[in-house]
Amino acid sequence: MSDLFPKGFLIGGAIAANQAEGAFDKDGKGLSTADIQPYLPGVDKKKLYFNNMDSNTFDEYINGDFYYPKRNAVHFYDRYKEYIDKLSEMDCQVLRLSVAWTRIFPNGDDDEPLEDGLKFYQDLFEYMKKKGIEPIVTINHYELPLKLVTKYGGWANHKLIDLFVKYSKVIINRYHDLVKYWIVINQINLVHLEAFASLGVIYDKVDNYEKVKYQAIHHQFVASATVTKFAHELDSTLKMGVMMADYTTYPMTPSPEDTELNFERNRMQYFFSDVLIRGKYPQYALNYFKANDIKLDILDSELTVINENTADFLCVSYYYSNVIDSKKDNMNPASVEPNPYINANEWGWGINPKGLYICLSQYWDRYQIPIMIGENGFGFNDVLTKDNKIHDEYRIDYTKKHLAAVLKAINNGANIFAYCSWAPFDIISAGTAEMDKRYGFIYVDYDNYGKGSGRLIEKDSFNWYKKTIDSRGSNLHE
Repeated sequence: MSDLFPKGFLIGGAIAANQAEGAFDKDGKGLSTADIQPYLPGVDKKKLYFNNMDSNTFDEYINGDFYYPKRNAVHFYDRYKEYIDKLSEMDCQVLRLSVAWTRIFPNGDDDEPLEDGLKFYQDLFEYMKKKGIEPIVTINHYELPLKLVTKYGGWANHKLIDLFVKYSKVIINRYHDLVKYWIVINQINLVHLEAFASLGVIYDKVDNYEKVKYQAIHHQFVASATVTKFAHELDSTLKMGVMMADYTTYPMTPSPEDTELNFERNRMQYFFSDVLIRGKYPQYALNYFKANDIKLDILDSELTVINENTADFLCVSYYYSNVIDSKKDNMNPASVEPNPYINANEWGWGINPKGLYICLSQYWDRYQIPIMIGENGFGFNDVLTKDNKIHDEYRIDYTKKHLAAVLKAINNGANIFAYCSWAPFDIISAGTAEMDKRYGFIYVDYDNYGKGSGRLIEKDSFNWYKKTIDSRGSNLHE
């Protein structure tokens, strides 16, 4: 047992290109699905309004009179050195970030990549290395070229496998000397909660939406395995990861009905990582598909690729936990109940550090491969005082308890090599496209409409996190 994180354990942060970069119309970049997500003031913050997309809403979001925060975000594209410098001051060791597909191939199916986009990430990764920050790169983080939705129907189309593999090969070939760790697809299991952002499928344009979503996921499985094969053949030192949002749950009561439903729900969450880590479709998933009349088009050659090119590590995002009530909920992962034993923020996210220890331990027991925490954080409505301070003891408390949970999992045998807080500086919210839902240790002075000075202001948590990194977590016990 140790009170400190192991030597070599990486502590840092995580962001996504579409939530940070902005510059949506610079240097040839094309429009992505993220660029049409509007800010919707006054809506229920506990609900998602950019998930299951129908044709009318899609057309409204493309042609409507909205403000689109992710088009400008926090101007990371133009100001990346300022942000990286600030992270370096915090002694950040690692930054998980993503490449925008539309900066490389604006339409997704272009013949040649854009050199301006390739050069931007080249310069960014080199600058991070210069500042002692290790990049971990996500190839596809809710950033689907819009043309791949309108022309091809998103990931439901088998053609997206080749288009995605082409894009992935370009960036892996370009940056493999700078980037060791790669995550192919962000949170591949959130098909029911982030379906449009991840898959680009418009549900009233398909006959069986549930079937099509799983068909699209199969295409992502094949693409992930194909990209992993290419990376390993190019450079055997590269590490290719599968990413899961931990959406496992707890039964509301110890009743047999709650316990059984919870078990079956959680097993269908493990399905995604079972395929990409164990290399085959598990029987329980095949049974689920048969029972729900989900008939997938799967080639034997695709199953071979999946089987022979499994992931090197597991990336987990963890924010909160929910419970399952068999009287109210069903197998749809979107049907959950709040945990009555924990407190939640105004977005309905319940704080449960013990859940991180449990989920990491369960993943380790199941797979026995290296794990990283790719996202962990909490959105709060921070208050900037008149003397330009942010007293965010709530963020310190959240991060401290979750890091302690990570350390406990390590002490119990789990091989966990990195922790990335979401996000080290304030960025646009993925779910609500607002700025007020702030995660960072660094306050970024923009409001929900992109107005503000853009100043980077250290919150109280900034110095606490720096001390945590420098001391390998000795202050977690204070």
